[in-house]
Amino acid sequence: MPGRAGEKGEVVAVTTFRVSPEDALLGLKASSEEEVIHQLCEHLTAQKTIVPGYEESLLEREDNYPTGLELGEICAAIPHTDPQYARATKLVVATLANPVAWKNMEDPDEQVQVSVVVLSLFDKPEKQIDAFQKIMGVIQDQDTLKKALNASNVDEVVDIFN
Repeated sequence: MPGRAGEKGEVVAVTTFRVSPEDALLGLKASSEEEVIHQLCEHLTAQKTIVPGYEESLLEREDNYPTGLELGEICAAIPHTDPQYARATKLVVATLANPVAWKNMEDPDEQVQVSVVVLSLFDKPEKQIDAFQKIMGVIQDQDTLKKALNASNVDEVVDIFN
């Protein structure tokens, strides 16, 4: 993990990918993968953290390289696209009011019922690996996914992902 020198010369870890309270979206209502992506893109557009073409690129990438993950009882998706569409580096976490069919990463002809979406936005390609390591470290644990899905406030989701 990248670090920086602290006051006494020790290396202090720098966590590039964080979820801020405004980027924890609880109980998002959507009926399709495309609708979830559209709502996330509207959120990012309002924050001015993406450039025109982001949503189209994200949808095209999902079509060619799906990100739905069969993880157990609770499934997740990790949509992302190329850094030239991003003006920031961060994670946006959305828990869904109801599961949504999402193309399966392992078999695009199949769908998984996704309840948690973790979108990574990165402005430099070298940040992508850090993003996925952080995301996978959280979503591979069903108990953690259940806590995120059942969170009653954004602070609980922020604590889980940070």
